[in-house]
Amino acid sequence: MTVPHLVVAHTDPAVARRQQRDLRRGALVRVAHGVFVTRSEWEAATEWDRHIARASAVQLRSPRCTVSHASAVIVHRLPWILPLPERVTLLDPARTTAQRTRFADKAGGIGRRWDTIAVDGIDVTDPATTAVDVALRYDRGRALMVADAVLRRGWPKDLLTARADAREHVRASRRLREILTLASPLSESAGESITQLAMHDLGLPAPLQQHVFRDASGTIGRVDFWFPEHGVVVEFDGLAKYRDASLRNRRSAEEVVVDEKLREDRLRAVPDVRHVVRPIWRDVMPGGRFPAMLAAAGLPIARGITATLPW
Repeated sequence: MTVPHLVVAHTDPAVARRQQRDLRRGALVRVAHGVFVTRSEWEAATEWDRHIARASAVQLRSPRCTVSHASAVIVHRLPWILPLPERVTLLDPARTTAQRTRFADKAGGIGRRWDTIAVDGIDVTDPATTAVDVALRYDRGRALMVADAVLRRGWPKDLLTARADAREHVRASRRLREILTLASPLSESAGESITQLAMHDLGLPAPLQQHVFRDASGTIGRVDFWFPEHGVVVEFDGLAKYRDASLRNRRSAEEVVVDEKLREDRLRAVPDVRHVVRPIWRDVMPGGRFPAMLAAAGLPIARGITATLPW
């Protein structure tokens, strides 16, 4: 992960003219007014690192503002569902209304107080404030995955609740409190957060999370969700462990597939386990097969297997 280095428009006329020539021929990429990065670094960067470069550049030109909302999520490297926003979101302490510019979306900050921290030189809302802002502005899926990730990093739920109490959005606060009730540091990925939200929306009882199963050979492992009264294990399969070598612990993708199959066979052999449900992203997204998969496993879906999952 390498964030492109910023190149600020030079005050020396000769250097400034050279920069403009580089910009016209594509050697530089403009990321804010008077701020550029080199094309080579831009093309080598991930989409996340590009947005962080934009955030740093935009704040350089608006130093009174704080990077916030989805942009704060990205700077903190919390989970987010693609696509990432094109513009950087800022909290402006001098504005009462929103403003959209070429490079930034500014939210009015007059009347608000917020806590900031510096991340790689960028002034950004702290994770607790970021989680509350996301819950008040974006869909419930993104809200829960961010809140879960913030709790996983050790920020206490009481602090998030206190930040929520300080906000005045009465209608939105009901949704926010629902998210804070569901939020748990035991959800270890964005996919698990979305799976948890989907099961909640389908009226299922609260499952046990990260339950450890054992057999005569020893520990089988932890499962994402366990419904002991129904004998159903739900394991979200994000597929990253097959594709990302850094997550495979020096194993090939084929070895990971075999290990997962053997692990699942051991799980299914546990006397209390009647079904193992393994959704992937397209299953748990709105309109996906997840409700039907749960119903087929014998879980009591309250709203029918054709229910969409309303984020």
